[in-house]
Amino acid sequence: MPRDAERTEAAGGGYTRFTRVRRASYCRVLLVVSTLCLLGPYSQLLRVTIPFCEQLGGFINHRHRPQLSPLLPPLQFKKDGSFQLSIFSDLHFGENAWEPWGPKQDLASLGVINSVLDREPETDFVVLNGDIITGENVYLDNGTQYIDKIAETLASRDITWGSTYGNHDSDCRLSPTALFEREKRYKGSRTARMVRGREEGVGVTNYYLEVQGLDARVEMVLWFFDSRGGFVSQEEGGGNRSKGRENWVSKEVVRWFREMSGRLKRENGGRSLPGLGFVHIPTGAFWEAQKRGINGKKQPGINGDQPVNRQGEGWCEDGMEGCEYGGQDGGFMEAVMEEGLLGLFVGHDHGDTWCSDYEKGGRRVYLCFGQHTGYGGYGSWIRGSRQVWVSIEGLRLREMDTWVRLESGKVVGRVRLNETFGRDEYEVVEDERTHLPVDEEN
Repeated sequence: MPRDAERTEAAGGGYTRFTRVRRASYCRVLLVVSTLCLLGPYSQLLRVTIPFCEQLGGFINHRHRPQLSPLLPPLQFKKDGSFQLSIFSDLHFGENAWEPWGPKQDLASLGVINSVLDREPETDFVVLNGDIITGENVYLDNGTQYIDKIAETLASRDITWGSTYGNHDSDCRLSPTALFEREKRYKGSRTARMVRGREEGVGVTNYYLEVQGLDARVEMVLWFFDSRGGFVSQEEGGGNRSKGRENWVSKEVVRWFREMSGRLKRENGGRSLPGLGFVHIPTGAFWEAQKRGINGKKQPGINGDQPVNRQGEGWCEDGMEGCEYGGQDGGFMEAVMEEGLLGLFVGHDHGDTWCSDYEKGGRRVYLCFGQHTGYGGYGSWIRGSRQVWVSIEGLRLREMDTWVRLESGKVVGRVRLNETFGRDEYEVVEDERTHLPVDEEN
């Protein structure tokens, strides 16, 4: 995919209509279940009601707890006090299904997922960090079905996952709401929708997940944010034309984040919980880090996309399109800093794979790109997955380890994100490329 196409879609904005889910069978139990949903935040026992609450859509203001399947236990640190995440970014399934190379790309992308997970058997949780599907290349009647291939692959390994949706996951023929509903057919999906509102106003994948220690005490929170972007779907009111969506985390989501972070702190005896954040489109902080300079020995990784394509790019401060950068992501980064997130992980720019940091007001957050995982989308940089390893003890020291596992099996860019990061030196990451094998018959 040309770089221009990616940047054009990332700059989109617009209006969509949120579709509420209503079914007659729900109405018969609405009164009882809505009562349980309202009580849910105050009782662990009632967490099994949350998936049902989520399905009630417009009837219940579900802003408190993540949607969890009754069959899914909470995320938990291992006995040794560690927890590992595998992040798959920019899978871009569904490109040119009518051409021989389209389905081959998807098979190759599944191969990357399997190759990584075979070599990272300690993975406790998977993050699908946006652009799961290339929405402009799919059909309205089956576009969401591409999530099935990914979900079935993860389910076969008994690994649960959470998603953020990216700008390519919303297009004329692909609705993020429909994608979410399709994904939630799989019990392994922990993806949730905790901020109610119109799709163009708040997005879909805004939620958090708690990670417990062996004593059931919450030790870490995983935060997921929808940076929107792309185009409005036909199902949401976009018609058959390309009608853009704003490409930043909305103010309402930022308010929700602050509210929930404060509530979690109160519920845990005033203790600030370490948190990791996941969002598809990078913030301006990544752009600033790149502008300061990426040192291949101190921030190892590919630095092939310059400048960073950030939230608010292509928009003006007054909310109109046509400017270089509107700065609308500033409130989100302020919240990330003030609420004490340890790290923020993004995708979107396929040619950037480094980690850096951002400091303001005496606070510090680590910033990491993923590794382009899919064979769809622009660029031929070698595919892989960013790995994140944390421990309960390390979180108390505000440190974690991260590296990239390539499809070849090699590990690159291994760093420890701690107080000496930025001064420590590591091995430089080579700029490797991979391509689909050429089929001589085509």
